[in-house]
Amino acid sequence: MRLFFLFLLLLPSSFAFDCSIFDGTLEESCQSLNEVDEDLIANLIYTNTTFPDHDFISEYNSLIEVENPPDGVILSNAEYIKDAWLKLFTIQPSVNFEGNIVVPEEVEVRSEYDYRIEVPGDFYSNNPVHGQTCKILYNLQTESSQLNIYTDDILKGTDKIDTISIEEDTDITAEATIQCTIRGQFYRWNEYCCDWEGGDCVDWCFECIYDHTTNYPETLILEDTELINKSDHEIVAEFDLKSQYFGTTKGEFRKDNLTNMLISFPQASYKDHDIVYSANFSNKPYYFLVLNALRENDRQATNLVRNNQTLYVSDASACEVSYSDFFTEGTRECNELYEEEEIVDFTLLPYSESWNLLFLLTSFTFICFLIYKAMKKTWGKWLIPTMLMLFMVPFVSADECGLTNLASCIPEKIHDFIIDLLNAPLEPLLELIRSLMENPPSIELFEGIWAIMVYCLSLFFGLLFLYSGFMFLFSGHDVIKREMAKEWLKNTVMMIVLIQASFYLYGLIVELGSVMTSAVLTLVDEHFFLLTIDNLTNIGLEFLLLSAYVIVLLVTLIFLGIRYMVVAFGVIFVPIGIFCYFIPPLKSYGKFILNLLGLNIFITFLASIVILASSLLLEIEIFENIKILVMINCFTIIIWMFILLTKHVIGKSTASDGADKLAQAAKYIAMFA
Repeated sequence: MRLFFLFLLLLPSSFAFDCSIFDGTLEESCQSLNEVDEDLIANLIYTNTTFPDHDFISEYNSLIEVENPPDGVILSNAEYIKDAWLKLFTIQPSVNFEGNIVVPEEVEVRSEYDYRIEVPGDFYSNNPVHGQTCKILYNLQTESSQLNIYTDDILKGTDKIDTISIEEDTDITAEATIQCTIRGQFYRWNEYCCDWEGGDCVDWCFECIYDHTTNYPETLILEDTELINKSDHEIVAEFDLKSQYFGTTKGEFRKDNLTNMLISFPQASYKDHDIVYSANFSNKPYYFLVLNALRENDRQATNLVRNNQTLYVSDASACEVSYSDFFTEGTRECNELYEEEEIVDFTLLPYSESWNLLFLLTSFTFICFLIYKAMKKTWGKWLIPTMLMLFMVPFVSADECGLTNLASCIPEKIHDFIIDLLNAPLEPLLELIRSLMENPPSIELFEGIWAIMVYCLSLFFGLLFLYSGFMFLFSGHDVIKREMAKEWLKNTVMMIVLIQASFYLYGLIVELGSVMTSAVLTLVDEHFFLLTIDNLTNIGLEFLLLSAYVIVLLVTLIFLGIRYMVVAFGVIFVPIGIFCYFIPPLKSYGKFILNLLGLNIFITFLASIVILASSLLLEIEIFENIKILVMINCFTIIIWMFILLTKHVIGKSTASDGADKLAQAAKYIAMFA
């Protein structure tokens, strides 16, 4: 087992990206990223983050030569066709967006496949027996292969690199049909008299003569499928010049959230990007580039004023709009839709001879001075920093505050500031906790290792069938042994089916646990986890127990992080757990693995129920004043749930082994009745 984990640790370094394609500092950066995550190196190669440069991706991928199957592809073998593989490598142009492969109306599909034909060795016999086979000569008579590219069972192409049209969301399937015919020429021993004496044969001889020819045809079909979504996006990127006055031009723009837009003027510009592009690697160790698109708002105004969808610029001549989405780019001139707009001149308010405003300002200043002197005498040197923190920060965003509403505005802003200040360290922790509970771990990363595990375990399947057969053959009239042989055979068949489907079953169960957890958490009030200042009891308890609440959240985060890693790595150990479960001496170990993985998959669902129940408690009057205690107890229960249920799984897996053996013994004893 230690050697196996050492192999996993050394695996990335053995197949690391070759950084010699870079020069200078880029090569050093590449080598550093190789030690962290080699997928990040893709963005040293592809650097255009604002526009999808499909030509660069296509040119880079076209230079990659493929000779052997990439990682994760399992070789297929028949009687004569060996080491056959097929992989649909690239669909270009394409963009990975929110879990989907988005493509335009026409794409180039690149598929690769290979195989070898193994001709049986010739047979020769040195034991002459009349009529028996003396030799068999094998040779390859015919060999052919055909690659077909389908979309929804409609043939679209037959080449390894082929251009096909896409009408709707569909599956692209690459199908390789490999055929061969092995010819076997059979020869038999023919006995004839080779020495006559007096009309009688005194010596017989043998000769190897041709008898017949038999052809052995064989066909192997390989498939690889990729689900794609056809882009039906229509670009919206317009800028309308509305009016001009006093040397300033006013205009309004329109765009959708999948379009990147740049409005250019002679001395100004406005950039509004909602999509950012990056790249990562696929089909290692060939390192094909795959383009990714992520939602990320990037808005920059240069030498102009923006107010929502309206822009104000001094020089709007030569106005131009540049736009792009996943597969389309272009430029267009701005729309000149100048309209007459009535400009209201500035007017001065009539002068008032009333002294009321001056009297109010003087009174307010004098009262503030008295309060300042009294507080300074009590608090000393800490007064000025405290006042700056409490009063200046809220005023920054208090657009509605003025001389007429200071009495209501200042306390409200202080209240909001304190709440935000207290919740600032909690929000990232709570967001991370919710993310770890709701999002299912990605098990696709370990599909290759899972395939290796299944391949290693498959070596034992034949031995188990042999063992069952021997038990059945040598059981005689012993009913118990015959039943045990049947039980072994049944368990072996069930084991093979479950192990082969374990990756997909495990992924389905993980998704189910995630969906159940998300469904419950949507019922929880989002403000349940945050601190509030709504009564004196809550204020006091929150100030006293804030550090304890943070510590409980950190411990919960650690347990959820461990759970996330256990579930992610669990797909590797599921085949081992199933294998051990059906082997009586190893059944306790199998139960332990399966129970532990099942616990970690569904424990977040139990935790979400605890959180929902705790949030509902706050609707009861007696719990409203101790909200932080309810929250601390909620996460403490979750922590103890992790500990106690894990301990229970370990104890149950070891204790139930003896009970299973007693039940099995009772089953066989009952056969004598």
